[in-house]
Amino acid sequence: MSKKYPFLLEPGRMGPWRLPNRIIMAPMGSLNADKDGYVTERAIEFYADKAKGGMGLIVVECTYMDNILSKGEDNCLGLYEHGQITGMARLASRIRDYGVKAVLQLCHIGHQLALSDRYESLGPSDMVEMMGGVQPFPIRGMTREEIQQLKEDFAMAAWRAKMAGFDGIQLHGAIGHLINMFCTPFYNQRTDEYGGSPENRIRLMVEIIEAVQEKCGRGFPIIARICGCDFDEDGITLEEGILHAQILQKTGIVALHIVGGSTRNIRVINIQYDPRGDFVFISEAMKKAGIKVPIIIDGGLSTPDIAEQVLAEGKADFIGLGRPMLADPEWARKVAEDRPEDIVPCIRCCMGCVGTMEGFDAAVGLRCSVNPRCNLTGYREVAPLVKRKSVCIIGGGPGGMEAAKMAAKRGHEVTLYEKRKLGGMMHEAAFDLDVKGDIQILIEYYLAQMEKLDIKIVHEEATAEAVIAGGYDAVIVATGATPIGSKVPGTDKSKVHTFVEYTGDRTIELGETVLVVGGCFPNVEVAYALAKKGKKVILSSRRGGENGMLELASDNSSPMQQRLLLLTMQHGVEIQLEMDLTEITDDGAVLTDVGTKEKTEIKCDNVLLCRGYRGRPAIYTELTGKVPELYEVGDCQISSRCNQPRNIGDAIHEGWLVANRI
Repeated sequence: MSKKYPFLLEPGRMGPWRLPNRIIMAPMGSLNADKDGYVTERAIEFYADKAKGGMGLIVVECTYMDNILSKGEDNCLGLYEHGQITGMARLASRIRDYGVKAVLQLCHIGHQLALSDRYESLGPSDMVEMMGGVQPFPIRGMTREEIQQLKEDFAMAAWRAKMAGFDGIQLHGAIGHLINMFCTPFYNQRTDEYGGSPENRIRLMVEIIEAVQEKCGRGFPIIARICGCDFDEDGITLEEGILHAQILQKTGIVALHIVGGSTRNIRVINIQYDPRGDFVFISEAMKKAGIKVPIIIDGGLSTPDIAEQVLAEGKADFIGLGRPMLADPEWARKVAEDRPEDIVPCIRCCMGCVGTMEGFDAAVGLRCSVNPRCNLTGYREVAPLVKRKSVCIIGGGPGGMEAAKMAAKRGHEVTLYEKRKLGGMMHEAAFDLDVKGDIQILIEYYLAQMEKLDIKIVHEEATAEAVIAGGYDAVIVATGATPIGSKVPGTDKSKVHTFVEYTGDRTIELGETVLVVGGCFPNVEVAYALAKKGKKVILSSRRGGENGMLELASDNSSPMQQRLLLLTMQHGVEIQLEMDLTEITDDGAVLTDVGTKEKTEIKCDNVLLCRGYRGRPAIYTELTGKVPELYEVGDCQISSRCNQPRNIGDAIHEGWLVANRI
C-alpha cells in the first residue's frame, strides 16, 4: 500500500462489492458510439485504456434509454433495444477483465441543447426558460402517461445492462438532466404528487429506482447521482439535497454520487476559476446528517493530496475522477507506486474534453489538452525507436518540454535551450495562483519530468550558429510567440504595461482603477483577477458587434468562458464593447466607438494593453536547410494569435507528435 496515500488505497465496500481502492472513474461523454447509440470498437478501447490504470470502479458514460427524447447528443451510447446488449457486453467485459467493476449510467437528457433543432425538451412543467438571460428556450411538461412510460424505459434499460454483464447501474439525477429537473423547484412547478415539496420532487427518482428493482431484483446494485446543492436562489438548497439523500438511502441504493451546481450558474463542471473540491461541503454535511450509504464526491479533486485529505477527514467515502482520468489514465497506479509527481495533471481547462465536443462532432470526439493520446488508443501510439538521434529543442514552454519528454522517453539524446526559465509563457499564464494555479501545477510536472529524464538544459538563448555547431540530427523550434507592439499614442507612458510585462513581473503595482484592453480570454482573466483583489476594472474590446458579451473570451471553452463572464460581472467589471483604444492620456484613455466613431474619455491609473502575439522566429529561417531535420511546434508557427486562436493543448499535442516521428 502507498505510504503517502493510505486512505486512497484502502479497500472499500459499496453494497455487495469489495473495491480495491477508493478511486472511482466518474462518467463523461465520449461520443464514441455509432449514430444509433451502438457500442463501437473505439468505445471499448477507450474504457479498456482507463481500466488498465487500476481504479476500483468505472461509471460508463451517460446512456440514453429510449429512442424518443432521452438522447442528448449524436453518437452517445444508447440502450433502448435488445440489439445493443451484445456491444454493451463486450464493453463491460473489457472493463472487468482488469479487475475493475463496470457500472453503466442511465440518463434521460430532458433539457435538450445539442439536439434542440430536432427534438423538443421535456421537463416536469411547461415553461420557456431564458437561456443566458436572452434566448427563449421552450420546455414541455411531461404527462402522467409519459412519466409511467419513462419508469418502464429506465427499468428495461437497466435489465439490458444487467444482461450485458454490468455490475450495476447509476441513475443520473444531476446537472440539469430530466430527473434533476424534477428535483429542482425552478423547473418543477407541478401541483400533483411529483411537484411542490422536496419529498414530492424526488418522488420520480424513487419510483424509477423501484421500477428497476422490480425488473432486475433488489440485489442488482444502483448508484444514485444527485445534486446536493445547486447554488441557485430558486434551486435545490443544501437542506433539500440532504433530505433527498435521506429518502434515496431508504430505497436500497448502494451509494450516492454527489455533485453540485447547475447549468444556469455554470458550476456543474469544476474549472480553473473554482476552488478545488467545492462540492465537498455537501458530502460532509450529508455525513453529519447521518447518511450511511457510501458517498462518492468529485469536483476538482484531481491531485492525490487533495483527494487524500477529503478521505482522511471523513468527508466522503470514495473519490470520483473524470477529467483527471483523461489527463492520466494511470492516475491510480501512480498513486499506488508513490509517484504523484509523475501524474499528468488535469488543468481543468475544458478545452479538450468539452471544447472538442461543443460542436458535437464525433469525428473528433473526446480529447485532453495535456494528454495527446486521449481517446486515440490504437491510433496514436508511441512509435518504436529506429535509430537513436541527438535532438535539439529550442524553447522550454509546454510544446518544447512535451517534445523533450517524448523524445527522451523514446530513447533519443535531448538538449533543451531556454533563455529564461523552464515553463516559458506558462509562467505568465499562471500569473495569479487563485485564478490560474492549475498552470503552475503543470509547470511543476514538466520540471519533474525534465529532471527525471536527465534532459540537458542549456539556460541561454539559442543561436543558429550554436545549434549548427552542435551537430544535432533533428531540431525542434518551440519558441512561442511574442507580443505585437502598439502604435496607439501614449503607449510609452509609465502607466502602460503589456500583458506579458504585468503577468510576468509579479512586483508591478497598479493603481485603484485599471483599464484592461482586449477581449481574448487571457485579458478577461486578468480583468477578473484584478477585480477580485478590489480594483476598479474597465474592460474594453472591439468585439461585441454581433453577439455582445458572448464574443468576449470566446477563444476559451464554453464552461470557462461562461463562468468567467459571470464572475467578471459579479465582481463589478465595467464592460465597454465595440470600443477601440485610440489614445492614452495622462489622466486615462480615449475609447472610440468602432461604429459611430464617437469618443469617450475615461479616467484610469493604469492601462494593460494587448494587441496580439506573433510567431515566425528568425532562427527557424536561419536553420532551414542547415540541419538534417527541422520542425516547428506551438505558437511560433502563427502570424497572429488574434486571427489564429490557439491554446496550450495545441502546443503539447504538436510537441508529442513531432517527437514521436523523429
